Amino acid sequence: MEKRRYTRTADQGNGTYINPILWGQYSDPSIMRDGDDYYLMSNYSTVYHSMDLVNWEYLYTLSPQTRAAGLEPWAPDLVKVGDTYYYYCYSEKGGMNLFVMTTKDIKNGPWSDPVIMGKAGQTPEGDELIDPALIIGPDGKRYLFMSKNYIYPLTDDGMALAGEAVRVLDDYEFPDDWDIEGVYTEGPHFTKRNGYYYLLIAAGGTMGPPTAHGVFSYRAKDPMGPWEESPYNPIVCCRSRKETWWTKGHASFIDTPDDEWYIIYHGILNGYINQGRMLLMEPIEWTDDGWFRIPEGQMPDQPLPMPKHGKWVQHGYPIDYDFTKKEFSPAWRAASDGTTFLSPDPSIAERFKDMKFTSEGLVIKGQGEFLHDTQPLVLEAGFKNFEVVTKLRISGDAGGGLTMYFNKWNCCGIQLRGDLVRVYDSHKPLLEKRFNMREWDSDTIYLKLRNFDQVVSPWYSSDGINWHKINVCAFIEPYNSHACYPSSCVSWIRPGIFAVGDGEVVFESFSMRELDENGDPV
Repeated sequence: MEKRRYTRTADQGNGTYINPILWGQYSDPSIMRDGDDYYLMSNYSTVYHSMDLVNWEYLYTLSPQTRAAGLEPWAPDLVKVGDTYYYYCYSEKGGMNLFVMTTKDIKNGPWSDPVIMGKAGQTPEGDELIDPALIIGPDGKRYLFMSKNYIYPLTDDGMALAGEAVRVLDDYEFPDDWDIEGVYTEGPHFTKRNGYYYLLIAAGGTMGPPTAHGVFSYRAKDPMGPWEESPYNPIVCCRSRKETWWTKGHASFIDTPDDEWYIIYHGILNGYINQGRMLLMEPIEWTDDGWFRIPEGQMPDQPLPMPKHGKWVQHGYPIDYDFTKKEFSPAWRAASDGTTFLSPDPSIAERFKDMKFTSEGLVIKGQGEFLHDTQPLVLEAGFKNFEVVTKLRISGDAGGGLTMYFNKWNCCGIQLRGDLVRVYDSHKPLLEKRFNMREWDSDTIYLKLRNFDQVVSPWYSSDGINWHKINVCAFIEPYNSHACYPSSCVSWIRPGIFAVGDGEVVFESFSMRELDENGDPV
């Protein structure tokens, strides 16, 4: 196999970058700087490292520890106090708990197991208090700032709640001509500058219209307030569905050693809800009146300046895999059901008991009878338009194939089982008819799925060069969190491989190719 290639980077190689920084589901980001190094967490307890804010390498995941504790993290806050790094988070699963983990070595770990700080609680109106963020007062006292602008006092070590939550700031008042999903104030993050605490919050809702969600700022000299509203609010928002990026929000501050300032936040690509809330970054400027804003005329879909004096790290993850060489990456995940995915981890083959590596390739034991009742192994897509190819061999009554997978109710794919090649598109019964299948006289086959402009076309081949199309294509734009809520509000489209039936499937290779605007491989 040729030299391994990697997923898209925003770095244009000319001193500029083009959003998104990370392509795929990287919602609710929290970012921190430690000297010349930057560390990022989004949902799913995964830690990334960068030295220029644009190129990000995967380090590790804390999911085995959070999962063992029965927690399902939402919206992390990653901070350093003294020589200790803290990961604060909320989990609805397990009883709406707040928890914290700590380490002395963020680059390598290990981290402590989760410590339950207490119940997150609710507002008098019944709103859950979520999205904790640490803030330390002028007297050194620690607090957790929550959604709805409530604040909990903490013990001196920052490891437990020390009192009841108090509201310190009202919600942003949206005018009636702004179409939102609801107020839903959430996602606080902070920085401190010139004696002021600057607060970033998200509001407007994440599952609503393109114009829902936005970034708003306030400042105060004490965490308990009073908080002043920025004259530049909203700092970031989508004003029209014609814009490139929708429902932009949940921002974090970040500065560089050269005193350059950015905010990093998530957004949805226009027309591609099903590829996740992606990671965006924009420069901000500090004004003479002590506030900050997005520079006039700046747009997140245009080339933006790279931070000065940064260093490159290998960005993303490989998109070519020779399974006979046991090549793998943490970007692979096992789909356990329609809503929950095992987190990326190099030992996934050991944890997923129906998988094993051999000299012949990745062996997956068949499970279920159809795509929608098996557990695919899925990979982050990393591109707007792309195609994936695999070579596989079946045995027994097993079938193996490729899928574009949102959840078990919304997925499509192509499969070889017995002497027939068949396609899937959700639960369409017509696709079980033999006239939609193709006869095949070998136990080995190459399969391909092309995802171009939200249309997935299935292909098969005996040599990986000469391809035959089954012209029964799937339109996957409806496979998205807005249409499939609540069962899949945290899911997104990913390509993957799967095995069904009784027997084993050997996958020899897997590769992904970006497609350009004409549908040609890049």
